Amino acid sequence: MIIVKKGASLHVSLATSSLFHFKYHDLLRTLLVALLYYVAGELSFAVSRENSIVTVVIFFAEGFALGSVLLFGRKMALGVFLGQLFLTQGYMPMIAGVGIATVNALEALLGAYLFDAFGLDRKLSTTKDMFGLVALIVVILQPFSALLGNLILMIFSMVDPLSFWKSCFAWWFGNLVGQILLVPTLLLLYARREDLLLWHLMLVGLFFALISYVLQLFVPLHNVFLLLSITFPLIIYTSSVLGMPYGTFAMVTISVVTLYLSALHLGSFGEGSGIDHLINLNFYFLSQMLLLLTIGTLFEERKRRETELEARILQALKEKEEQRLMLLQQSRLAQMGEAINMIAHQWRQPLNNLLLLCEVLVYRSKHEELSAEIIQKFQRESTLQIQQMSKTIDDFRDFFQPRKAREHFDISRVLEDLMRMVEPIFKIEQIELHCTHPKKTIVDGYPNEFAQAVLNILYNAKDAFVGRSISKKLVKLHLIHVGQWAHLEIWDNAGGIPTEIMGDIFNPYFSTKENLNGTGLGLYMSKMIIQTHMGGKLWVSNHDQGAKFVIELRLV
Repeated sequence: MIIVKKGASLHVSLATSSLFHFKYHDLLRTLLVALLYYVAGELSFAVSRENSIVTVVIFFAEGFALGSVLLFGRKMALGVFLGQLFLTQGYMPMIAGVGIATVNALEALLGAYLFDAFGLDRKLSTTKDMFGLVALIVVILQPFSALLGNLILMIFSMVDPLSFWKSCFAWWFGNLVGQILLVPTLLLLYARREDLLLWHLMLVGLFFALISYVLQLFVPLHNVFLLLSITFPLIIYTSSVLGMPYGTFAMVTISVVTLYLSALHLGSFGEGSGIDHLINLNFYFLSQMLLLLTIGTLFEERKRRETELEARILQALKEKEEQRLMLLQQSRLAQMGEAINMIAHQWRQPLNNLLLLCEVLVYRSKHEELSAEIIQKFQRESTLQIQQMSKTIDDFRDFFQPRKAREHFDISRVLEDLMRMVEPIFKIEQIELHCTHPKKTIVDGYPNEFAQAVLNILYNAKDAFVGRSISKKLVKLHLIHVGQWAHLEIWDNAGGIPTEIMGDIFNPYFSTKENLNGTGLGLYMSKMIIQTHMGGKLWVSNHDQGAKFVIELRLV
């Protein structure tokens, strides 16, 4: 590092007028950047145990330079220039100081330009952003400033040509440590400032300052790796619990305390001198920070992906539930249409009877044959027909009324009610419908939903006869007890289900009845009712004459 250092981010627009068109707040920020740069540089000099022009000791001003330009725009490069120019006063000729300040400002501009050109995010939310920033500092910015800065110093005889490359290495190493420590910390603190708590930051800083002070002054630990084995797990734990900004802030706190103790010839790095001592000191900082940036970013990235995955799963579950409700609604609408059709068939005979009674009454009236007995007979028979129609409505109302609570119910009773409702329609289609069952078969579940599942299968069997020349159409329901299970078989002689579609008939919207306006929801809803809602089983197979559906429910 040099007593006069750089920044970060070059856009050849340094010469453009936009850099000099400052608004009032830009001027304040520029002056603040210049002040912070100067103070950080003086602090670095204060804790440095070397008095050479270029030293390996960390130069924190570099971090403020690049960080300020990345956060507040390239106009802040002027603040970097002014801060560095003030630092050089008393150390070198004015023109040399202007040259060094220019190099640092250009470096800050170059860093900002390349940061954007590489598509990096200032929030440093991914490993690409974090590693991209580190690579930018190590491979481009610091070689750029080290070579140009030392070239200027050599021109003014402040660096011996024979030690030019050694001086470049010292500049490169000291300044890159300063930038790698401060730039991610500043970017993370600024990007997540709304989520940070000041008292948390103060506690973290106090805790790690105390830990570093105790370990280095009272233990003391002089082995770098032993010291790392204690401080680094604490930093990683802090980062995993509170977040990366707190972890990087903890690392900067440790660095400041360690540099202070080292300047006083105290602590783990208080003894020794020379380049080896400084490299060990920088290695301690750099290794922890790079490990923290790597592990911490990977951890946060994985945590973010898990959160995103969890959100996607919840969204998928919500969409699936919405789809299920929509399918259920569509199925209910389809069943309402079937119910209206069945009611129409059930009402046709009573309506015909009422019409006939009315015609007889009118005929008798015209021929003056009305009597009290005839009127009473009309009233009695018409009332009977109307009561039958009313009972039909009640039956269908109860049938399509969903039950919210599970209950014990008799399958045999449900099948009897169901047969009474659907037989008229099957007779119109010239389909014989037979049902055999024990006197009582008690299961646990939802009786109306079970009846709807059976009804869907019956209508599927009825529709299977369409377009087929079968002399005696037959659908049979056979209920038996098999161990602890109620076993209901529903089979027809309509020819069976083609093998190629056997695996699809329970899928939603799959239908072979396009010409019948099929929705493809009936069998899907039947399977969902039996298996999902009632914990039973439903499957289908072919026998020698047609299809056979089997429903199994556990007996109570």
